[in-house]
Amino acid sequence: MPEIIKKTAEDQFYISENIYASSLRIAYFDSLSKVAPKNHKERYNLRKADALLYAGKTKDAIEILERLWEESDKGTLRYKLEAFEEEKIGPLLALAYMRLGEQQNCIHHHNASASCIIPIDPEGYHQAPEGSRKAISLYEQFLKQDSHDYGSLWLLNVAYMTLGEYPEGVPEKWLIPESVFESEYPLKKFEDIAPKLGLNVDDLSGGSIVDDFNNDNLLDVLVSSWFPSGKLQYFINNGDGSFSEKTETAGLQEVKGGLNMVQADYNNDGFLDIFILRGAWMGNLGKHPNSLLKNNGDNTFTDVTIEAGLLSFYPTQTATWADFNNDGWTDLFIGNESDKENINPCEFFINNRDGTFSNFTTKAGLNVSSEKEPYYVKGVTTGDYNNDGWMDIYISTLQSSSKNLVYINKGIGESGNINFEEAGSRMGLEEKISSFPTWSFDYNNDGWMDIFVAGYRRSDFYTIVPDIVKEYLGEPNKAETMRLYQNNKGSFTDVSAEVGLKKIGYAMGANYGDLDNDGYPDIYLSTGEVSYESIIPNRVFRNNSGKEFQDVTTAGGFGHIQKGHAVSFSDIDNDGDQDVHVVMGGAYEGDNFFNSLYINPYQDENNWISLKLEGTEANRAAIGSKIEVKVTEEEGLERSIFHTISSGGSFGCSTLQAQIGLGKASAINEVKILWAGSGTTQILENLKLNTFYKITENKAEAEELNLQPIQLQETVH
Repeated sequence: MPEIIKKTAEDQFYISENIYASSLRIAYFDSLSKVAPKNHKERYNLRKADALLYAGKTKDAIEILERLWEESDKGTLRYKLEAFEEEKIGPLLALAYMRLGEQQNCIHHHNASASCIIPIDPEGYHQAPEGSRKAISLYEQFLKQDSHDYGSLWLLNVAYMTLGEYPEGVPEKWLIPESVFESEYPLKKFEDIAPKLGLNVDDLSGGSIVDDFNNDNLLDVLVSSWFPSGKLQYFINNGDGSFSEKTETAGLQEVKGGLNMVQADYNNDGFLDIFILRGAWMGNLGKHPNSLLKNNGDNTFTDVTIEAGLLSFYPTQTATWADFNNDGWTDLFIGNESDKENINPCEFFINNRDGTFSNFTTKAGLNVSSEKEPYYVKGVTTGDYNNDGWMDIYISTLQSSSKNLVYINKGIGESGNINFEEAGSRMGLEEKISSFPTWSFDYNNDGWMDIFVAGYRRSDFYTIVPDIVKEYLGEPNKAETMRLYQNNKGSFTDVSAEVGLKKIGYAMGANYGDLDNDGYPDIYLSTGEVSYESIIPNRVFRNNSGKEFQDVTTAGGFGHIQKGHAVSFSDIDNDGDQDVHVVMGGAYEGDNFFNSLYINPYQDENNWISLKLEGTEANRAAIGSKIEVKVTEEEGLERSIFHTISSGGSFGCSTLQAQIGLGKASAINEVKILWAGSGTTQILENLKLNTFYKITENKAEAEELNLQPIQLQETVH
């Protein structure tokens, strides 16, 4: 597999046609400028400057752009450019100045709690002000020419923030008021402690899994970077408050690239395995192979993609594991990206229960894309939407001309094969939207799985930034908004507006978890767009008792404006609340940034229970199993809290352990588990609040795990 991955990258990635291969394109445009006719030389110099900027060679880009800008302004360009090319020079130069400021301050002098967190605190002010100061001069010049240049308006305000001159220093006519950043609920602030633990990986966009890979009841961290040269990085939780990187000893040194990853115990040996996804966004250049990494149970992994029968070459970044045929083994659905020029069918693999898989896509009725109707699949999630005991599939697609898809699992047909039926229109999900990350969860605790999907379409702008600014200012925009579809016992209603989520949720990575242990799942949107101009804050919404969602981005300290990708919720320090791991960094090789780990301050606020499920007739990791926790609250009222075992969202993986907030519960009445696949119902009583348990299918008593809170400490490098 390493040779196949390397050869694919050489043929499809490291070529001049690939806009993401910036370093290679620098040399390419440099060579063209040397041999081009005189009237084309500056055209290639401009393209070289663009490539330099996106390769992270900002000062070199500025050197070219400053000359071109000065000569263009004076009308003394040696070789004329087309009008549209001249118009690019100023914005590129301003952007380069902004990026220089980021590199000199946020990256080289990184402060995890303040750098690039909107609105920027004094600790995050730039000590090297040159980049922001020069950017301000240009953006004010642009705004004098066009007061509706919302992109320049946003970056102007951000630049003033970095200098500590916001809001007072911003000319009033261009001020974005502080009030737009106010939170709707006073959530406690979460501190980013990734640097303290050595988990502040400085890389590009990628995947994240936080889970227990070596079965020591401690949560480990695995992150990827999407570039073919990017390595996986595997961090073992030592249990003493520190982490150790074990990438090389785990045999992962040669496993390169991967925009996303999803975990499952595909062979039911009790150890979590990893499926890595590649090729997304690249069309006919994205025919990269995925990888299945078998966990050997000794902190090492082996790539078994070929042996398992999973080798294919389609662009993707999304997949979901579930026991679709209820035989006790997890199967795999992969959502591939198609357009009119490139038809890449989605793939559905049934687990043969011997370490191999068989492709049942056509037999199961899951031929998602065709030449007549291609689907650019960006997110997939599973859930038993009609509570019939069979796992269904929801597919999020990027084209606004296409509806998202819901495939209802009809069980085993007369042919002996699993069958699916597309039923979106019948179930109230026929709306045509452009969307990206998605998940299934029970947001209102009524026992029926709801669906969340983040919108992903901007108005007629180069980036989403103008739409974000318009929303801040209360002006109309045409960007796609988030959708929350409430499950009405088998059909769905869009309740986004009534719960406060009809807002721009332009997210790539996203996930859900319980920020304050009140028993209602909250939302973290990790906002990543390719262009450098798109530095928009991550957004976080608190679920207020299943009635509404409140923006708590600023209060929680989550408003990071660097590119955000995979999101994972987990109780990484065993103190009973859920912490948030976020992979930062963009797509271009110069758009690197540090990953974050936000530590949760709610450990003493509300009650909780943590359940590690192990299937015997059900799949070993219990994926898809449903948990109902019945509690009595302080006022004597009873309520149920529901949780389904999964890794959460479609871009970033939370732990498969059930970490369930119980609010002000005074007692746990019972825990009821419906085991996925086997259909076994198991009821446990006399479980204690604020306790870790392991529950084995058909074993009468839960095993209490003697886990103590971990005092996280400085990692020695």
